[in-house]
Amino acid sequence: MAAKNSYLKPMLTAGSSRVFNINDVYRKFVAEDIEDRFLFKNQQMHSLIVIKEALTPDRDEPHPDKAGVGTKLYFPYNMADVYEGGRSAMLHSANLADVLHDQLGLHGEKLDDEASIHDIKILRVLDRLPSLDGFLMSDALELEGFLPNERYFEVTPAERFAIQEYIRNKIEPLVRAAYGGQQGISSKVSQLVDKIWEAKDMDSLEHFIRAFHFPIDEAPAIFAAWKGINYYSFEYIRTKAKREEYAVWLKDSAVPRDLVPKNVIAHVDALRRNTVARLRGHWREVESIIREYDAVYTQFVEAENVGPFVKFLRNAKEAYWRLGDALSKISHAVNCWEQVTSVHSGRRLPCDRLVYLLEMSETILAAKAAVRGDTSRVA
Repeated sequence: MAAKNSYLKPMLTAGSSRVFNINDVYRKFVAEDIEDRFLFKNQQMHSLIVIKEALTPDRDEPHPDKAGVGTKLYFPYNMADVYEGGRSAMLHSANLADVLHDQLGLHGEKLDDEASIHDIKILRVLDRLPSLDGFLMSDALELEGFLPNERYFEVTPAERFAIQEYIRNKIEPLVRAAYGGQQGISSKVSQLVDKIWEAKDMDSLEHFIRAFHFPIDEAPAIFAAWKGINYYSFEYIRTKAKREEYAVWLKDSAVPRDLVPKNVIAHVDALRRNTVARLRGHWREVESIIREYDAVYTQFVEAENVGPFVKFLRNAKEAYWRLGDALSKISHAVNCWEQVTSVHSGRRLPCDRLVYLLEMSETILAAKAAVRGDTSRVA
């Protein structure tokens, strides 16, 4: 993967839920003499930037879990300046071993040692997520026994508490409904919510699973997807203002501030309209899923109509991945827009920068992920 510096910078800079710039965090740790709980055991791995990317059948190797979103590993040629270019490979691709060999010197026995097994497992955990939101990454890694420095994830204790409370408050009514007739259940609700959160001890949740007629072997994936959908619902509300500001800018201010020929204006307007259409498509996808979830959840909580909600949860894995893909694309587009426009008065751009931003936004907001099948396998 080689590209111009100006194009790579907003695409790779941390801040988007589609990009995890491990390189940036590691270099800050080194500069500050922080040696506490690095993410990887192989030092070379800290040059990585991890990127989520929708997979398309016409150009991508199919994911073994049939996931519609893959995990791209970007290896910069220069760790001190990742924007000079680099090489990339999808985590699930057949040529990953060759890239690890060429870029990091990891091959043969080095790929089978304890450090490499540890590091690849971390990447596999991230591969099971639709996006790279700090909370989701931190939570998924912690549940697998990994406890890297929290500064990797940029989630404050207050933010973490707010997210956890929001999700737990969504789960608790179902726990009470499933166990409501049992004596002393009130004292056990918190413990049972914890079990659902961890999605590991299925024996302790057998009554809950049977109460809602979930297939036993699919229950862990259903619980993980349910938690993820609640997280994305929280994030959708939290990011509303900035998302709407971006949409208004596209509508009213995405025009060159300088004088340009009519044919250039027509080209810019075509780019703008196409970007708006793609943004609208992902926005509608997000709203459709969240609206459906809220509707069946409300029916269950207020009218004790459990059928539609259980049906939704049985298909929660697909909804989770579609939701994560669409919302993270919007997040990435908004993040790049903020970076490019923030240094210009009123966010009004000269024509060349405007074309650059709109072309980049088109790429970010490209096709929806073709999510299908089971995405729950743990490597």
